[in-house]
Amino acid sequence: MTKSTKVVCLGGGYVAMHLVKAMKKAIKKGIVELTIIDKNNYHTFHGLIAEMLGGQLQPGQIASPSRRLFKPARFHNAIIEDIDMKNKRVITFREFDNKQFEVRFDHLVVSLGVVDDLSRYPGIAEHTFRLKNYWDCFEVRSHIIHMLELAEIETDPIERKRLLNFVIVGGNYAGVEVATELPSLFNKIRPEFPGLASDEISVNLIHSGNSILPELNSRYPKLVSAASKLITRQSNLNMILNTRIKSATRDEAVFEDGSKIQTRTIISCTGNAQSPLLEKLGLKRDKMHRLVTDPHGNAIDHKNIWAGGDCAAVPMTDGGTAPPLAIFAMTVGALIGKNILNSIQKSPLKKYRFTGLGDAASLGNRKAVGHIKGIPLLGFPAWVVWRIFMFIYLPTWDRRLRALSDWLLWPIIGRDIVSIQKKEGLGISKKLFEPGQLIVVEGDIGKDLYVIQSGKVEIIKEESGKSEVLAELGPGSHFGEQAIYSGTTRTASVRAKNRVELLAISKSTALTLGNTLDTFGSEMRTLPGQKS
Repeated sequence: MTKSTKVVCLGGGYVAMHLVKAMKKAIKKGIVELTIIDKNNYHTFHGLIAEMLGGQLQPGQIASPSRRLFKPARFHNAIIEDIDMKNKRVITFREFDNKQFEVRFDHLVVSLGVVDDLSRYPGIAEHTFRLKNYWDCFEVRSHIIHMLELAEIETDPIERKRLLNFVIVGGNYAGVEVATELPSLFNKIRPEFPGLASDEISVNLIHSGNSILPELNSRYPKLVSAASKLITRQSNLNMILNTRIKSATRDEAVFEDGSKIQTRTIISCTGNAQSPLLEKLGLKRDKMHRLVTDPHGNAIDHKNIWAGGDCAAVPMTDGGTAPPLAIFAMTVGALIGKNILNSIQKSPLKKYRFTGLGDAASLGNRKAVGHIKGIPLLGFPAWVVWRIFMFIYLPTWDRRLRALSDWLLWPIIGRDIVSIQKKEGLGISKKLFEPGQLIVVEGDIGKDLYVIQSGKVEIIKEESGKSEVLAELGPGSHFGEQAIYSGTTRTASVRAKNRVELLAISKSTALTLGNTLDTFGSEMRTLPGQKS
């Protein structure tokens, strides 16, 4: 009996789905043993994230079960630790208890996608929301509704403005779809928040270029210009071009031109980086750090290594490389599947010849912009075409039917406005504050204890309308312990003197440390000059 060829695919995205489809018969015949490795047991459908955030779809409709997607291939639900090219094996571990596993391969398919680039500006990791994975999206959805709930009971006009200002960074497809969906959501659900006025809510779309949708603008500038006019007509939506974000803090977005927007919500839809795992391969990469392949999808000089999707630079027949869009990942995945079978059978490999079908972006209010095979589309007709393609590209029939059900029901029963907040757990997080920002306010309830990593803060006390600086603290100092350990409110305010990076230790963590390490706890309670 002929031994099966072991094929391992790193990543469970569109490349993996269409790799499985191309190899399905060979898998069933035992010619190939295909294993898909992914840390999640579901696939997140990014095309409908904006509609999920807008309450038109239940969150679960954008997540499809991997074990159904990848039949009859094997699915290995674990985190990739290492790729041993010499011994042709992938080392994984399970997060449950860090136990390691080994998966051997004859052919390796790399489709790791991309990760968020958290180095683009200070505060992006600590104070922005991203939409890369399912939990990110679910958190943003709940947060948006939570801001409305908080704003309705807030009496301070400055804080109320922060709560109702929403900043979307990035004028690409994702950013535009999210920014245009939110005003539609707010208009639909505002009657359920009688304490909010319609003109209080503001969505701000920030883009560094002079035109949104750069993916489309290079080929269809007039179409993008018309789409921009449609967007600017929407109430509660501001489009701000030629503006780069400089830093993100808990209270505001700061821009390079010196302007600021007071906000509690910054959604970052720009900036990706390649997976650190690519470094372990030692293969040729382009200036965008993608794996370089030949027209067959083969990594250069490695006939048993293949790559596709956002992490790969696959050359196209009309020049350039396959862009980071789902349709190209699908077609490259199918090509790799066929070429692995061809290589097993010693047949000639096929070249990548797909040049594109079209692309589109939703603009909210049942409008969209895009093209199909060069035919430009705008407005409602574009939205119909976009919605049809979203339905077709949903990976499984059960999700298609569930999505269809939601689309039919929400106009009758309304949009979902449930905000599920996670409980405070044991934890330490990083925070960033710009000069002059208040970190804690006198009289507030103590929630966190802070340790200064860099920068300086001032401890200030309000007396008869005047501010008195009691102390100045620098790196290594901490503050906020009195309110945490004694259960009282803040006895002073703390203000950033310059840009400050902090570690915020949650109340539950601080109390646990204090109870466990009594000496540590008593020292933190009694340090002089640090009462806040």
